[in-house]
Amino acid sequence: MSKLSLRAKLLRASLLSVVLPCALLASRPAWASDPLPGDAVVPPPNVNILLYYNEFTDAGTLGAVHGSSYNNDTHISTDVSVLRYVRTFLVNGVNVGIQAYVPYVGFLGEQRVGVADIGALAAGGPDVGAGRANLSNNSGFGQPNFGGFVFPIADGLVGTNLALGFWIAPPVGDFNAGDNLNPGQDVWVYEAEVGFRQTLFGTISTNNLALDLWGEAYGFGTNDKSADVAPSVSANNLGVYGLLGVRNPLTVSTATPATFHEQPSFEFRAYLPYVINPKTNFFVSPGLYQSFGGKQTYSFANGTKADSGNRTEETQLRFVASSFVTPSLAIMGIGIYDVTNHGGPLNRGAELRIAKFF
Repeated sequence: MSKLSLRAKLLRASLLSVVLPCALLASRPAWASDPLPGDAVVPPPNVNILLYYNEFTDAGTLGAVHGSSYNNDTHISTDVSVLRYVRTFLVNGVNVGIQAYVPYVGFLGEQRVGVADIGALAAGGPDVGAGRANLSNNSGFGQPNFGGFVFPIADGLVGTNLALGFWIAPPVGDFNAGDNLNPGQDVWVYEAEVGFRQTLFGTISTNNLALDLWGEAYGFGTNDKSADVAPSVSANNLGVYGLLGVRNPLTVSTATPATFHEQPSFEFRAYLPYVINPKTNFFVSPGLYQSFGGKQTYSFANGTKADSGNRTEETQLRFVASSFVTPSLAIMGIGIYDVTNHGGPLNRGAELRIAKFF
């Protein structure tokens, strides 16, 4: 069992967009984890937005790297807080903006991964049976992210919009090479994204249905101060070893110095937001998230390499609801449910986002 990356689950970013019903602000900027429905709507210029996010996720199952098998008796639970600032401008008639955010990741309780079969502790020995891999963890600040965006196509508030953006995250944050779980990977992260929105039915002053599509590509630097971590292993069924008086842990956690590599990864999101109350921009939206790639490996001093078993290959269902409670304060709720996640935890989670416009 190698170090598990939380990048795919936690540290995602998106463009900002907002709409202006009535005289004041009344739509929603993107959250600091994903592009969401409405994020490809053209934003108003010269606006400041301060956002706070709180996300809770819990996984009881770990997906196999290949195939459809899953390991149970898993517990990977996090509470993530994010503070984000966005500023929009108008440059030669084009809407642009800059933004930044920093996350704080807290791991809740014991973190472990269920193992279907530990196997024999020695060559020719009896099989230990099902067990658990205990995961050491390091709560703290993740890598700060800095980005910008531009809307080269902006057909009013309800027409066809195209949004382009970028993010960069320097290797700054809490990272301990000896832990299985960290808030970040301590590598440079580069992201490019494109968002497209098309209103399908209705207008801005009536109930309306839209289609939001997003695509993202990620590139990564390397971390030459990382380590391949083998966690302590305990067994639910010790078999014959229990009769011999063997007690947990059966092995001691080790960290082998290594250089961490991650291949490029790609993501796709689709939403169908339906606006129920145009005056407060109250809407609900189902969503689909799919990621690809992101194979993670370690290179050692002796020239050998090891596959960590971690990927960014996740299929997730979403449901989003959002509304302005005052002309300058918006509240959003997001629910997530992983269908598959090869080489990663199957997350179930919820997030609350509060956005203040000034």
